[in-house]
Amino acid sequence: MTRVAILGAGNGGMTLAAHLGLDGHEIRLFEMPQYANFDAIRAQGGIQMSGVEKTGLGRVAVATSDPAEAVRGAQVILNPVPAYAFELFARSVGPYLEDGQVVVAMGKGGGSVIWAQVLRELKLSPAVALGETNTLLHGCRKLGPAEVTVFGVIQENVAAAFPGKDIDRVRAALQGLFPSRDFRRAPNLFESVLLDFNAITHTGPMICNAARIDSGYRKEEFFLFGRDENPPAVCRIIEAVDRERMALAQALDIEAVPLEVEHTRNKYNPGHAGDAVLPMYESMHTEKLEKVPGPYSLQARHLTEDVPYGLVTWASLGRMLGVPTPASEAIITLASVLNQTDYWATGRTVDKMGIDPAWSKDQLRSYLELGE
Repeated sequence: MTRVAILGAGNGGMTLAAHLGLDGHEIRLFEMPQYANFDAIRAQGGIQMSGVEKTGLGRVAVATSDPAEAVRGAQVILNPVPAYAFELFARSVGPYLEDGQVVVAMGKGGGSVIWAQVLRELKLSPAVALGETNTLLHGCRKLGPAEVTVFGVIQENVAAAFPGKDIDRVRAALQGLFPSRDFRRAPNLFESVLLDFNAITHTGPMICNAARIDSGYRKEEFFLFGRDENPPAVCRIIEAVDRERMALAQALDIEAVPLEVEHTRNKYNPGHAGDAVLPMYESMHTEKLEKVPGPYSLQARHLTEDVPYGLVTWASLGRMLGVPTPASEAIITLASVLNQTDYWATGRTVDKMGIDPAWSKDQLRSYLELGE
């Protein structure tokens, strides 16, 4: 049994709590006071889980908005929240971290360096390992204040750390909690940052369907990954962004394969037979994805998170490395106009990650490995 603190009680956090509670771990669930709603969880002693992986009541030992209570004695701390929330949780919980703990940001790559920067700013130096995964481990949804369902499971994940020298501790902690998952060891956190399928598949279709989304016309019939919403022309935008991602990875000597290869060989096409790779249009259109409704607002995370914490980071890295990212930059500009927000100014650029854009590749690699 491992004592696990889970920071964030959204879809991902509650599902992790239920999953690990069902596995017999001691769970401490934390949420910010302004969002905490734990009465139902406390009343039934945990979170009810249903869906494709596990069913039953996952016990939650502590549900609290007190950060000290949440992380006291925890061996592993998981932080499954949107990218813009990593800093908020790090500031709240950072002063109460204890030597020997492993902290893992989950949901979007780059969270570990944000945690490191906050701890440095607060002049805190606990002997903790800071890690991250490139995505949540479940496709999931809250059905109520103490109930979740899982409609998809991510079996292959990337684990990274900042600094990179701590990756073995991070990976061992994750593998210990989720022995059935495969956590691939990333050479540095930019593999996690670049393996962001949401930034590729969400942003272009959101821009191309902006009129439909913003008008709300027959919104009950809108499916972002539907065939009508994603004809071949829109899929060409997805492909262009994906190829920019691959060029960035190549510049950093990170192995990467095209999105349609990832889709063909993994969970998105479980019934696909043979070794032939589906073209982008076909790989994007699967029965499961096509039935996901919405989103119904341009303020959805498909733009408000995936542009500033996905594409802006990539474009900023491209400018540093001399890798052109015209498709990504066009989407950033259009999203900024649509939402009346300067995502270039608010987004996570490399300098906001503690990286000097004037560094050489060797200096960048040293920073990622050593944290200095």
